[in-house]
This record gives sequence, C-alpha cells and structure tokens, in this order.
Amino acid sequence: KAVVSTQSGHYGRASKGSLLGDLASMALDRFSSADDIQDFIEEHLTEGVKSDASAAAEEAQALAKGWCDDGCTSSTARFLEGIFGHMNGGGCDDASEFCGECQSRAASYFARNQLPCCIEKVVRRGIVAYDYVIANYSEALESYGAAVGGGLSANGLAEAQAIRDRVVEEFGCVSAVYSANRPECA
Repeated sequence: KAVVSTQSGHYGRASKGSLLGDLASMALDRFSSADDIQDFIEEHLTEGVKSDASAAAEEAQALAKGWCDDGCTSSTARFLEGIFGHMNGGGCDDASEFCGECQSRAASYFARNQLPCCIEKVVRRGIVAYDYVIANYSEALESYGAAVGGGLSANGLAEAQAIRDRVVEEFGCVSAVYSANRPECA
C-alpha cells in the first residue's frame, strides 16, 4: 500500500497540470485508506442505486444467456471480422478515429451486409439503459462532474473537454452509420 501511495503521489506531482495528474492528486487527497474508499462508496450507494445495479446485473445475465442460447457469438464474430476487414482495406487503419474514412468504409459495408439482430438487441438494451441512467441519475452525475471539474487545473480541464468533444464527435459518426442501417429484427 505504501509503495502504491508513494508512486501515485509521485505521479500526481510529476504530472500536475494534466488531466490524469490532477485526477491522481484529487484521489490521493480524498482517499488515504481502504476505509476512506469504503466510506465514500457507502455515502453514495443508496438503496435505489443498489436496487438498480441488481436489476442491471439480472438483465445483463439474461441478455448473456439469450446471446448464448441464440448462437450469437458465431454470427457476431463473422460480422465483426467482415466489417473490420472491409474498413481496414480502404485506408481505415485506426477505428478509434471513426469519423471520415472509417465511417465511409463502414457505411459501404452496411450497404451489402445487415447488422446481426443479436447485436441490434444488445445495442437497443444499451440505449434503454443509458436513457434510464440519464432520467434517474443525471442530477447526481452533473454534481459529480462539477466537483471533479472544480478540482482540475486549467490544462487538466482543457484536456478533459477536448476528450469529451472528441468522444461526442466520434459517437455522432458511429451513430449516423448505425441509424442509417438499423436492421429489421423481430
């Protein structure tokens, strides 16, 4: 524990002014023991959060069972192998930068190949879960975000905002391809 704490403290000081350095420093300032972490979790883990987490775990287990029962692994693997092979064959060599060439290659693959309904089902459930979290926890998440943002240096905050902007942009490109090519599933 002492070695990790020392190394984390050194990293936080050496990286001061960066997003990760600021986050490491904030964590070290807030948590100095396992009891501190336990107290933090107990403070924020309400009965509603516990109940929602339990329901989400049951839903995930049912989804995984259905995935296996429906033979989704093979069809999904074939689809993913096909789309990534197609994307890589046309100048898209880093799918983490989806907007642009990767987006065009993915769209052209979807023109001839339908997204397996197994994947569609998981995506739909993920969207429902996301909508639920936003509807029920957005105020708490905004409060946590403001607290973290208030502890960041100007450089750390700029870095966090740049990451957020990039994620939003990339998600928009993925969403555009997905929305234009949603399969008709029963």
